[in-house]
Amino acid sequence: MAAQPTTAEAVSFPTSGSAAAQPFFIRGVAALHTFEYEDANEAFRQAQRVDPGFAMAYWGEAMTYNQTLWRHEDVAAARQVLARLGSTTAVRGRASTPQERAWLSAIEILFGEGNETTRRRNYADAMGRMYARDPDDPEVGSFYALALLGTVSRGLIGSRDPHEGHMPGLAGGDIQARVAAILQAVLASHPRHPGALHYLVHDYDDPEHARLALDAARTLAKTAPESSHALHMPSHVFLQLGLWRDAASSDRAAFDASKAWVRRRNLGPALRNYHALAWLQYALLQRGRYREAKETIGELAPLVQADGARTLLSDLSSMRARYAIETRRWDFFGAGRTFGNVNDLFAIGVAASRLGHPDVAEMSRRTLAARAQSEQEGDLRPAIAIMERETAALIDLAAGRRDQAVQTLQAATRAELQLPPPLGLPAPIKPAPELLGEVLLEVGRPNDALEPFEQALRRNPKRSLSLLGFARAAAALGRIETARARYLELMTNFDEADRDLPELEEARRAIEGSSTPQTRPATAAIIAVAVVVSAAILLLVRRFATGDAAGSHRHPRI
Repeated sequence: MAAQPTTAEAVSFPTSGSAAAQPFFIRGVAALHTFEYEDANEAFRQAQRVDPGFAMAYWGEAMTYNQTLWRHEDVAAARQVLARLGSTTAVRGRASTPQERAWLSAIEILFGEGNETTRRRNYADAMGRMYARDPDDPEVGSFYALALLGTVSRGLIGSRDPHEGHMPGLAGGDIQARVAAILQAVLASHPRHPGALHYLVHDYDDPEHARLALDAARTLAKTAPESSHALHMPSHVFLQLGLWRDAASSDRAAFDASKAWVRRRNLGPALRNYHALAWLQYALLQRGRYREAKETIGELAPLVQADGARTLLSDLSSMRARYAIETRRWDFFGAGRTFGNVNDLFAIGVAASRLGHPDVAEMSRRTLAARAQSEQEGDLRPAIAIMERETAALIDLAAGRRDQAVQTLQAATRAELQLPPPLGLPAPIKPAPELLGEVLLEVGRPNDALEPFEQALRRNPKRSLSLLGFARAAAALGRIETARARYLELMTNFDEADRDLPELEEARRAIEGSSTPQTRPATAAIIAVAVVVSAAILLLVRRFATGDAAGSHRHPRI
């Protein structure tokens, strides 16, 4: 089998630079396309050292200060780079071809006068003019598509997200269709182009369109095997489609690549890709591999305790929260009051309400309500408001106010369904439709629980707890074939799950029982009784749990 081309070999960007400097320039462009900005910066500066008059090498270095989809930019640093070429007229004069002059003209707009939104829009227009003149240039097409993605608002309320490049309003919109058409044209002639593959994954990162990027996602990982970000990005598509084995493999490779990158550069462990580690943990949780998911927390916790880095504390806090929420192991938090971010705070509130500690649960609810109004939380505020309602509902449920709990969760579900299509890990971390379905099951309303579980699965396909809840509701209603289908989906997720998970035995019994027609009514009765017994046990736990017992589960302040 022929060797696959490397990321740099898949880039075609002719320039007037010297033959000795061109390979460094190409390496820099390839790194730009995979968002490895430090590597790109180093490559472009090396090209300048080899050929000090290489104008496009300065263009490349300046571009490393525009991290489009992460909404990070350093305008001052980029202007300093361009200033080394001289004034605007001099900059263009150093370019040897009309195409190079067009590239430099566009970047002057990107880092020119005006606010960020205006500069991004004008830059996209400049790239659009270049594309109109030369639509067959793969670099022009790829960078134009990226520029268009940079013009769309992002996040739950249109503000920035520190890790991702998806924007609400993109899914199903004109920009999404335009970007896809441009990138597909590039890939038709350059099927392994790293930028086109990468940006297409970002463009189609929503539940409705993710399948259209599946081939690009798989190819991207093979094209850039040393790029942690390029190895992570396919998991966006895998997550949207519920391909948990693929998602876990993608993020494990991304995290390992980041460890190798840190070693090569003699950097500290804080610069590893813990974002990919958090996504790996979530995929493991969906696969029922709870022990391994807990180990990912142990990978990060010692570093946070030693370093105290705020960004890493937030990552760790969210990982702890997801572990508790997905495993339903409420003693992981108990009556703890110390939290690192709102996800942590929410999980503490849920655990406290489930374990019968209303004072701690109410503390969590009040604090969530305040954080939902805080501008410091930015894009997360809609999700925080939903989490506050979820916590309030569980407090009501524990106090016996069942109807109020259901009504509050119905309102939370309506609010979540009005959010843009999900991007990445669920926000809020406990989907409101899923929790509504679970509570309806607890209070003996399985027929009403089916629709919320369906809504949850449309927003977050193949989520294991949503599949489990749907299967239980269908079984309680005697809809054995429907229950069996959902249990089969759950067993697919749990094909390598921890062997002691009770849900495995529950699913096996339901699947085996439904295969024999005469056993179907008995199977439905058994599962219905199991649901009722589970709810009864939960109520007993709430009633008899004591503050002293829960206090022993407080997690340490970090």
